[in-house]
Amino acid sequence: MFLRSLQWRLIIIIATITFILMSVIWVFLTYKVEDIFYNDFKGTISRNYATLNINSNMSAEELISKLEDDPVILSQLVSEVKSYTIINADTLEIVYSSDALYGKDKIEFRNEILKSENLMSVINGNAVGERKTVTKSQSGDFYDYVKRQPLLDGDYVLFFKYNRSQAIAIIKEFNNAILIGMILAVAVAVIIGFLLSRTITKPITDITKKAESITSGDFDQVLEVKSDDEIGKLTGTFNYMASQLKSMLSEISNEKNKFEMILNYMTDGIIAFNRNGHIIHINTAAAAFLESEKPDQTFTDITKVLNVPYTLHELLSSKNLSDISCSVQIRNMFLKIQFAAFTDKENNVDGIIMVLQDNTKEYKLNNMRKEFVANVSHELKTPLTSIKSYSETLLDGVIEDTETARNFVRVIYSESNRMDRIVKDLLLLSKHDSGIKLNFQRISPVELIHSVVEQLRLSVREKEQRLNIYSDENISDIYGDRDRLEQLFLNVIGNAIKYTPEHGIITVHVGHQKNGVSVKVIDTGIGIPEKDLERIFERFYRVDKARSRQLGGTGLGLSIAKEIAESHGGTIQAKSKLRKGTEITVFLPVNDKNSM
Repeated sequence: MFLRSLQWRLIIIIATITFILMSVIWVFLTYKVEDIFYNDFKGTISRNYATLNINSNMSAEELISKLEDDPVILSQLVSEVKSYTIINADTLEIVYSSDALYGKDKIEFRNEILKSENLMSVINGNAVGERKTVTKSQSGDFYDYVKRQPLLDGDYVLFFKYNRSQAIAIIKEFNNAILIGMILAVAVAVIIGFLLSRTITKPITDITKKAESITSGDFDQVLEVKSDDEIGKLTGTFNYMASQLKSMLSEISNEKNKFEMILNYMTDGIIAFNRNGHIIHINTAAAAFLESEKPDQTFTDITKVLNVPYTLHELLSSKNLSDISCSVQIRNMFLKIQFAAFTDKENNVDGIIMVLQDNTKEYKLNNMRKEFVANVSHELKTPLTSIKSYSETLLDGVIEDTETARNFVRVIYSESNRMDRIVKDLLLLSKHDSGIKLNFQRISPVELIHSVVEQLRLSVREKEQRLNIYSDENISDIYGDRDRLEQLFLNVIGNAIKYTPEHGIITVHVGHQKNGVSVKVIDTGIGIPEKDLERIFERFYRVDKARSRQLGGTGLGLSIAKEIAESHGGTIQAKSKLRKGTEITVFLPVNDKNSM
């Protein structure tokens, strides 16, 4: 495991280089020591050989005598490790030898010296054999120096032998010293390598730890720059990189948050799929449409829920994806679905974006427009048909019958009044739609209600109904358009009288409410089915169309009341139970005149 550490690898490299250098020096010095020993041995022979003045006028016996009689020369040529031998070059007979082994065993001695390469070289005709070679023998390895010397009685070979034991002993001591030196050198190299590598690896380790912190999202990492070398430059670059990364990621994170915020607060649903059809993003609106936030849903799952008639393959292979769209209904919503593609760096399609637009309001509004046009046409057609038919009958001669003609004219007049009311109500609604200008003034709610009730007293008496007015004490005045508010309450209270049977009871209560005044109109009339409550404020909507027309209603009264209430910043609500009566509550805020 430690070989994976840069520090230990540097230490091992330095220690290995030191070991190799010391080993080379060891071998070189060992070679040089042996070379010194041999050169000293050869130099001693050469000097003494010159001193003896050996020449061809001497005989072998004179040479031996001369060598034996000179103690100085003899001491340099003969010792425990040195010896000389005289050999007849022709017969290879050993004439004389100072070697101790020769005195013990002449045959063994002869066999050992004949192993010498220098001796064999001189025997074969060379004058001198001076190669530094080591001859192996049982009595001990040795160096030798061989010289051919012509004498008076023939050619002789002078064989000088130097036992290597003394040199080996000194070399061993020398090797021990070198070995100790090598161990110390390697130890010192390890220490120096550790210290040196630490100066390199410590900054790298610090940078690594800081980099790991950065990968965890902690960008507040600053390293101290301790030098101007490459490590210092690397540290400075790392600090700059960390600050740039922090800045860039902060910017990216802000943009991502903005993007996600925009997507999540979009009213349109956004679903992004990769090429495999897996969801990679879905915003809040899309999840609400689907009533699911399961991230493991696929394109196929979504299209099954939405009844989308396209497959992922068809969309990915489409060249004009923006032209593909469809409208679907899911539960009570109507969605328009459009598609777009997003690409990678090479501009290849990398996925599909599905955009879900809620067109429910537009769909319902469109239906309401159609229904409104149909209702207006129907409401106007009914009196027009009556007027036309009665007019044709009069023109056909019934006019001569005065009583019948009078009844027909009375019907024509009644139907024309009905048409007039419808047109006036439509014009009023149109004014509210385009922004009617209200004439605000201080109004007493209690006085306003009494004024409206007085206008309706005749209708109440005709049906023998009871109409009661109750009010809290100290009701605050409101600011509003008196004519419009009067029309609002005429419509609401008028409806209560109209749809309450004879002898019924209508109660009007004016009371306090937080920041405003509430007017409740409660009747004991026919009531409204629960399913129709949400729609009674729609234009031309009637619970019982035949009965409404019979009672002279246009189907626009409550719509006008709602428009007037909302134009004053108020609200209008209805509660009812079938055949038990209805409660209409109008809330009007107590607004300062300047705020209106």
